[in-house]
Order: sequence, then C-alpha cells, then structure tokens
Amino acid sequence: MSDYANILMLDLVVVYIVDVSGFTEFWREWLARLLGVKKLRPLPPFDCGKCAAWWGGVIYAVAAGCITLPILAWCALLSCLSITMQQGFIFVRELLNMVFRVLINLTQKWH
Repeated sequence: MSDYANILMLDLVVVYIVDVSGFTEFWREWLARLLGVKKLRPLPPFDCGKCAAWWGGVIYAVAAGCITLPILAWCALLSCLSITMQQGFIFVRELLNMVFRVLINLTQKWH
C-alpha cells in the first residue's frame, strides 16, 4: 500500500477513536477522577481529532521515512477533513441503524 493510503487509514482510525467512539470522554473522566478534579482542560492532540490526525500522519511519515512536502500536504488535507470523516462515520452508522430497523420491522410482520 502506498504511504498516502496508509496515512488515510491511520487518520480514519484516529478520527474514529478520538471523535466517534467515546473513548476520549471515557479516559478524560477517568483521569479527572484520578486527579480529583471536576473537569480537565482540553489536552490537544489527545482529545482533538484534527490535531491527532495531523500528528499521527506526521509521526507515521517520519517513522516510515517518507516525509516529503506532498506527504505533509496530504497530512494537512486529511486533518482538515477530520470533521467530515467524523460526520461520515455517523452517517454510515445511522444509515445502518435505519436499514436494520426496517429489516426488523419486516421480519416482525411476517410472524
């Protein structure tokens, strides 16, 4: 796979974990309880999908030895699209929920 595709897949995973899955809220609540505070300040890049996508892509490029200007531009473009990726995940989830609801209703009518 090309480095561009690898960075795209990495950013999809990062955006899912940070913005969609709820993991960020979980670890922030856990850390706040551990520290004995009510609310934590934002901790970019760990709770910002845009920041995490950028730094994840840059770190991948450095580790893979493919850090070039076009790769950095690709990382910047993907980090700008992190909100769009998040909305895409939510759209697919809601679409699948709708399809399953329709299928469940159809099977219930047959019985």
